[in-house]
Amino acid sequence: MVRIDPVVNYNTGIQVGADYKVFIFPPSFPVEPYYGMKFKWGRNYYLVTNVDGKPGFSNSAEVRRCNNVLRFFDKNGNKIYEPCILDQVLRFTNNNDTMTVVTGKAELYVWCQRNKRTLTLKPNDRILFGHKGQRVGFRLYASGFGNYINTVTGDDSSPSLTQFYIEEYEMNKELDDLENGFANAGKYEYSIDISENSTVFDVGTEYVLNATVYKGKDLANEKVIWRSEDNKIVSIKDNKLTALKEGTVKVYAIMRDNKCVYGSLNIVVQNEGASATTRYDILIKPDINYVLERETLTVNVYLYKNGIRQDDEIEVKDVSVDVPRCNYILQPGTNSFTITNKKKYMDKPLRVQCSAKDIVKVFDFTLRGLY
Repeated sequence: MVRIDPVVNYNTGIQVGADYKVFIFPPSFPVEPYYGMKFKWGRNYYLVTNVDGKPGFSNSAEVRRCNNVLRFFDKNGNKIYEPCILDQVLRFTNNNDTMTVVTGKAELYVWCQRNKRTLTLKPNDRILFGHKGQRVGFRLYASGFGNYINTVTGDDSSPSLTQFYIEEYEMNKELDDLENGFANAGKYEYSIDISENSTVFDVGTEYVLNATVYKGKDLANEKVIWRSEDNKIVSIKDNKLTALKEGTVKVYAIMRDNKCVYGSLNIVVQNEGASATTRYDILIKPDINYVLERETLTVNVYLYKNGIRQDDEIEVKDVSVDVPRCNYILQPGTNSFTITNKKKYMDKPLRVQCSAKDIVKVFDFTLRGLY
């Protein structure tokens, strides 16, 4: 059992507030509380801001409720959700001779646990807070106060608390994910292209699978893990596929360090000599759906038959609607086209129609602003 008491201001004798608690742990409690400890009680997370006690006796811990969440990306584009305390301190008045009301100037700051996730936050990183539809952007000062304070002497990796001072800052509607509350989401757009793989095999066939990882429009040196949905039909070791028995199965290429980034193929395994259904598709490479302002994107486009690239020439046509022609240049080529973004336009996408034989496919591209 743990006893929970309110926190009382020693100077006034007034209870501080519902966000402040004192947890009193019995000597038999399996975990001794420590400064920077994070735990969940009920529906909320709490951070320990002070401890008092001795081994063999009851231990008390002053805690504060985490009233918000830091949302940011790691280097591989994984979404990180770190419970935090968002607070402010009124330091001095902000007087303005033209105003009849004296307003206060507050310092905003964030308390969070120092751990391997929050240690990746850097000066000037932007963080979004607020409800969906009312997001507000903030910028971090420095790299956090308290990062040099350890809870265990000599142990630099011991948990502790970090305090970030923040200021309200601009948001970037082209880069920020305002729906989910992540700043700079556009900089972490990883994708996997696995289009140049065969999709129909005879039983007993072995085949080496290929995948290309992109970060934005640039090649990314990231590892890929291949998985088969049914190892009885198709088995995969590293990137080598073996067709075992007749059937249809989906295989996945998954980015090793970010499982949310993946591509998939439908594989058909047939008995040797059997006629398989012919499947056509038009695919582009790189598979990217935006062009930055003042940049030119070159896109290769090919017809594929059962996952095998064909030599048919692709007809490229601009089918955009209500996108100002003065904002871009679309230049068709032989099995390729280029898009030059002369001026940002986010209201509607540029639409490029690609066709060969009886196959028609339309690709959308957003004319984004500069990073």
